Amino acid sequence: MRVASHNVTWLLGTRFPTLIPLVFVVGYPKSGSTWVAQLVSHCLELPFPRFSLLPIGCPAVVLGHKRVWKSYPRGVYVVRDGRDAIVSQFFFQLSQIPDGDHPQLTGLQRRSFPNLVNKADLDGVFADFVARQLINPIAAHANWGNHVRSYFEVANPNMSLVKYEDLHTDGEAALARVVTDLTGEPADPDRIREALARFKFGKQSTRRGNLASPAYLRKGKAGDWVNHFTPRAAELFDRACGDMLIKMGYEPDHAWVESVKATPPILAAT
Repeated sequence: MRVASHNVTWLLGTRFPTLIPLVFVVGYPKSGSTWVAQLVSHCLELPFPRFSLLPIGCPAVVLGHKRVWKSYPRGVYVVRDGRDAIVSQFFFQLSQIPDGDHPQLTGLQRRSFPNLVNKADLDGVFADFVARQLINPIAAHANWGNHVRSYFEVANPNMSLVKYEDLHTDGEAALARVVTDLTGEPADPDRIREALARFKFGKQSTRRGNLASPAYLRKGKAGDWVNHFTPRAAELFDRACGDMLIKMGYEPDHAWVESVKATPPILAAT
């Protein structure tokens, strides 16, 4: 029901943008798109309904992991280093698995972790997970590279681009730029600061509720991928997504693959 409602909302918002003026926030899973939707909702004073059982028929901020469409009338594309996004997805999915030897897995978990014996034995499991995410990613219709590529190929002038990392390093400037792109007017500095303070990552990790649980939010740390990527995972990711990694400025070239250590220093769900 929720999936159907979400899809109908998406179609209504793109086909009747004047009647139902939605702000579309899209991004690859675990790229911070929920956080950006909350910030935009606060700054524009628009509701951000979640998990609605009925299509949304009023001005609102809506969130999805679809690729960029030319028909989005107004929105934000959120991008995060794809290596960090996959690490975040890995540990989120791992947190849903019961402890112990040979835990009972769902179909999705068996596909995601085909060689998992228990959560303490992760040797090779992460690389297998990366391989799956590059072919048939969870909650997305394209791997990270193709998802980001859609932003450039579609070139929708109504979509504002924001990097997750910029929101962490200079949130006021990054969010103000997004708000200006969406409204065509200078952003209110006080409103920007208020939004960033209200939805600060650390605060959300202590709130109750499914979307603010520690397992869902994890650390949100940029560059954490270096603690988890194996040489095989790096080669797989670079082969499929390395061009977009460079285009987005996360790496100057493909040399980063050679720098990945044979044994990650921290391959643990911390």
